[in-house]
Amino acid sequence: MTTGPYATYSGPYDVSLAALKDDLFDLPAGGAKGFRGVQPGIEDVIHELAASFPAIGEAAGISPKLYERFVAETQSIDALLQKEALLEKLLEVTRESRRLKTHQRENTIARIVDITKSTAQRTRDKTLLAPFEKTLRYNAQIAVKSAKTRRKNQAAKDAPASSVDT
Repeated sequence: MTTGPYATYSGPYDVSLAALKDDLFDLPAGGAKGFRGVQPGIEDVIHELAASFPAIGEAAGISPKLYERFVAETQSIDALLQKEALLEKLLEVTRESRRLKTHQRENTIARIVDITKSTAQRTRDKTLLAPFEKTLRYNAQIAVKSAKTRRKNQAAKDAPASSVDT
């Protein structure tokens, strides 16, 4: 059960990189050091080469094979970027969903603890708490830590200020 202002993810659930298998590489750590990156204006270069190569490319000394390589690399980069964006969205959705489910589970634990404590108090049967000892302790961790911090801060506030001899 999901409550709150949460929308169910409605995008794609599966991503296949099979079509890009020849374009996928697993570099060692630091393996991209020294690689050149894309610079501002690449779109202009792509359009310029597409227009200029057929008309004057060979006269400029650019072989058709070299230009075909540029086109193939550009297509590969575009395809990788599309998959990367989809994978990033799926990773974001997965992480957000895990965080939400963790939050919901923590709230469920708190409800279990509240019910158990309430039942033990109403029935005056403290033996009901023993089987849930770890759950009760788990749920109380934040409160215990907060109380400890408050005591520590109060003690520091109440401590007399030490004077410095000059």
